[in-house]
Amino acid sequence: MSSKKTNEEFFGHFWNENMIDYLSHSAGSRWFAHLLSKMLQELPAHQIKSVADIGCGVGNKTAQLATHFKHAEVIGYDFSEPAIEAAKKHYKIENLKFATEDITNAKHKKKVDLITAFEVLEHIEHWEDLAKKLININTKYMMISVPVGRMRPYEVHIGHYRNYKRGQIEKFMEDHGYRTVKTFYAGFPFYSPIVRNITNASFSRGYTELPQNKMSFLAKRMHDIWYILFRYASLRNRGDTYIGLFEATSK
Repeated sequence: MSSKKTNEEFFGHFWNENMIDYLSHSAGSRWFAHLLSKMLQELPAHQIKSVADIGCGVGNKTAQLATHFKHAEVIGYDFSEPAIEAAKKHYKIENLKFATEDITNAKHKKKVDLITAFEVLEHIEHWEDLAKKLININTKYMMISVPVGRMRPYEVHIGHYRNYKRGQIEKFMEDHGYRTVKTFYAGFPFYSPIVRNITNASFSRGYTELPQNKMSFLAKRMHDIWYILFRYASLRNRGDTYIGLFEATSK
């Protein structure tokens, strides 16, 4: 199964309202939201009038952006119509919209102050081309998250083409007219290697990252424990979860 086919099957069809419920309890999702909140403190909110969240899925991160940038127009974009429909139904925030439009299309001329691509580029075969298209419509800031470090076998089965090397995204962005504002390389040791190795082992026993049912009470408590370990007992400067914030210097 190719990564392209995997992405279409997983994220084009199976994302639904159960995923929104899952993400609200997921240790990984809650921990990422915490890291994102810290990263957003680096941005001058008064300068941000428009935000585009690329590959937004069911919109949990987009909603966080809309809540933070209350005076900006925030739009989440994804190719998955079921994901976008679930996001529209669930999130009712005045400055928040969702769309299936491909904003990297040449017909899209509107410039955007802040563009975010969270856990997207690893799913794209020619990721540099997508990143350049996003740069072309960006005016001020970009925020990118990708997995780094050793790639486990299970990641291929959820549509990843690659993991990134430390410093790879920073170099690319700096080569294209941006300065690095802040980065996190987070998660050691509980997210990575511990949970990533557990996930890899579980995948061979029928694990799926895309829930079709609501999370059980016991599962929620287990995620609570992992969240505490991720947030309070894992490092922010060492690990495989990468978030980078970049400011345009040549626009």
